[in-house]
Amino acid sequence: MMKQITLFLIAFLIGNQLLAQRPSTNDFIHYYEGNKNYSTLLIAPGTLGPNALPVPATLNGRVGTDSQFKVSIDNYFRDGGGDNGHTLRFDFRFPVVQNFMAFGLEWNVVDYFRTTNAVRDYIQLYEDDQGWTNDLGDIILNTYIQVLYDREYWPDIMLVSSLKTTSGSIHDGRYTDLPAHWHYFSMGKNLISSRKVNWRLNGMAGYYFWQTNQTDLEQNEGPLWGLEAELDHQNFSFSVGTRGYNGWKYYGKDRPALLDSRLVIKSKKWNYFAEFKTGLRDYLYSSFNIGVNWHPESPFKLKK
Repeated sequence: MMKQITLFLIAFLIGNQLLAQRPSTNDFIHYYEGNKNYSTLLIAPGTLGPNALPVPATLNGRVGTDSQFKVSIDNYFRDGGGDNGHTLRFDFRFPVVQNFMAFGLEWNVVDYFRTTNAVRDYIQLYEDDQGWTNDLGDIILNTYIQVLYDREYWPDIMLVSSLKTTSGSIHDGRYTDLPAHWHYFSMGKNLISSRKVNWRLNGMAGYYFWQTNQTDLEQNEGPLWGLEAELDHQNFSFSVGTRGYNGWKYYGKDRPALLDSRLVIKSKKWNYFAEFKTGLRDYLYSSFNIGVNWHPESPFKLKK
């Protein structure tokens, strides 16, 4: 009798596992021969997590005088549901020479999220929904160089070069585990300026490169762009803009475009900010990011 019960339990557990396998995984497309769990992931911004291949910030064309130590929580949700989460973010920027050169680091420290099986089918993930879980994020290294200062007919122009490392986890399709880099000019010009209020137009133009897992397209790349209007007051600033980049082959969903806005409440040592962004094309998430920025002045200045 005991033997029969044991055999029944074993058969029940095996059957349960077989039934738990999603039938939809049989239709997954493999982009290369390798690890079955990840060969079905299409490395494109519209088919991975919200931070996998980020669109960089437009910025204002200025290296500036202050260091920045930002800590924030980014709360995101997928259009149509099925993928919600929170990202702890750290952003550091230090001018090694005021108004001329700075180095920076952005770090998605950890993602805490849940992805349903419906979204996992879309991303082509074999592993089933296990409930709320977490993954480590990418580190991005940045260099900022002032190319031109604001003149009568010329804007501030700053060169930005960024390298995305492979520190993030490809598990659950949150990050790529492949490098990416982008280089662009950030520009800004005051259109209306007074003692208390400035209205500024910012833009960016450059190029974006990222490695893929397709045997017929090892690297995707394309133009990077952005446009932003900024209202700057003594006590606060508000900006709204759009930004994105285009993959050259349009392979998959590789032309992300975002609409974003940002409110910053200023004080002498601390700024408090709230940011909202939503996808216009090939980016299926919206997010609300809130945080604090300690901004002491850099001690290193250009000699006159």
